[in-house]
Amino acid sequence: MNSVTQRQISQLKAQLQQLLSWAQQLDAKKKPGKPQHWFDSSLFSCHSPDLADYVLESLRHLEHLQQQGEQLSSAARQRLTERLNAQINALTLAFRNRDSRQLAAVNLRTKAVVQQLAASSQQLYQQLSEYQQFENRLLDMVRLAERDSSSDATLKTLALHARLGRCRKAINEVEQAIQQLETGQRS
Repeated sequence: MNSVTQRQISQLKAQLQQLLSWAQQLDAKKKPGKPQHWFDSSLFSCHSPDLADYVLESLRHLEHLQQQGEQLSSAARQRLTERLNAQINALTLAFRNRDSRQLAAVNLRTKAVVQQLAASSQQLYQQLSEYQQFENRLLDMVRLAERDSSSDATLKTLALHARLGRCRKAINEVEQAIQQLETGQRS
């Protein structure tokens, strides 16, 4: 994963560690009675009366993303980050019901980081597509300008070739960024 992704994962880990601390405090103050499951089984695989167990499951998902993210396909990485996002949102909501003031800031930061993590590769592919479309339009413009034999057309053709060169350089940079993201190399 690239350095931006590692930074985002570190931020998420710190936020989950804070949630774990709060969960352990809440679990210690448990009221006697019938234990209940906190969340839907489609969201978390654990079934526990302790909130800390759910936070630990999210931490395991984050560790998996951090350690195996390079080997995962972009679709698998996307699914894992979406599940992690849903889990963190559910955990945050559970804590918000207990103490809304402390968690409002954590929820906003967590959402932003997870969304950045999930969107980074998608944004690069979208940017690459836009640059390639621009390259095709420039090639068409160059072909048209080369048909004209006036002196202005020669200058226009040279200017279009310069723009085409900058466009191809930008395409190459985006392709390298995609490759780095998918292979996990640092820039």
